[in-house]
Amino acid sequence: MTNFVLSIILKIEYAMQELINKLTNEVGLTAEQAAKTVATMVDHIKSKLPPGLAGNLDALLGNAQAQAGNTTTEKPGDHLKEKAEDFAEAAKDKLGDLAEQAKDKLSDAADKAEEMAKDAFGKLKDMLGNK
Repeated sequence: MTNFVLSIILKIEYAMQELINKLTNEVGLTAEQAAKTVATMVDHIKSKLPPGLAGNLDALLGNAQAQAGNTTTEKPGDHLKEKAEDFAEAAKDKLGDLAEQAKDKLSDAADKAEEMAKDAFGKLKDMLGNK
């Protein structure tokens, strides 16, 4: 995960926790009520977005919403390492799949090139009369 993406996730987590704190301190909601309020607001915003964008927002906010619902003493960003590790593992798996596909395609291309070279060599031999 890039530093930019991690920075955005951290800022969202922090902003959501900050909003929960504000609702708790200034409005008098319990931490649980504030977390539910923030989750409701996020759900409302997602409902107004096109489906593809809402899905991307889900992915981006997934950890932030989990953090918003967390009423323990954990601080925003405590789960970033785990999220980054999950992302890195998924990327590693995807790269492994892509590498395997590339290997297969290169092998097929090499086989085809070998066949073409043999065919061309045979035609050249025929043209020169060396049978």
